[in-house]
Amino acid sequence: MTNLFAKYDVPAPRYTSYPTVPFWTDSPTTDQWIDSLNQAFADEAATWSLYFHLPFCESLCTFCACNTVITRDHKREETYVDLLSTEWNLYVARVAGLRERSLTGLHLGGGTPTFFSAENLERILKPILDSTRVDKDRFEASVEVHPGHTTREQLEMLHGLGFTRISIGVQDFDPEVQKLVNRHQPYEVTKSITDAARELGYTSVNYDLIY
Repeated sequence: MTNLFAKYDVPAPRYTSYPTVPFWTDSPTTDQWIDSLNQAFADEAATWSLYFHLPFCESLCTFCACNTVITRDHKREETYVDLLSTEWNLYVARVAGLRERSLTGLHLGGGTPTFFSAENLERILKPILDSTRVDKDRFEASVEVHPGHTTREQLEMLHGLGFTRISIGVQDFDPEVQKLVNRHQPYEVTKSITDAARELGYTSVNYDLIY
């Protein structure tokens, strides 16, 4: 057992990255990256999925290793929404496949995606969904949420845009563990978000837990 601890008790890349970070060496130029996307979309059967990283959180969980910005200033949403819109427009100007090929997946991660108001989430998503080919038979949209920073209004708006999966960051119901990881959220709060999601028609409700 001692040998196992010695073997595995070392810094390592996060398991969520694959291939893991050390396998990435040279970064492509902008032109190389755009060319690779256009080559992928040259196949008429090609489909694609979209991930939005919404990095803001009001407080930092002590277990977090994500790219986050800790702030209670919700005015920062506006600038970030504008930047995402600008980036999207730059992509579609050079990658026609983003409009021509079927979109099969959409995921909001963070950070805390529900840091953003329902209005700003809609400002991010609706223009893209309205201007792309959504494959209605295969499309799955999901969102990660912090139950303490999620409203029914947000869930209603997202479900109206086609979101059917919600991943709730529970971590642990033990108050002592919550205190240690700096994530206070009573059981009742998590239950109310769970009930609201199911009532609104979310077909997949997932819990993230600390082990």
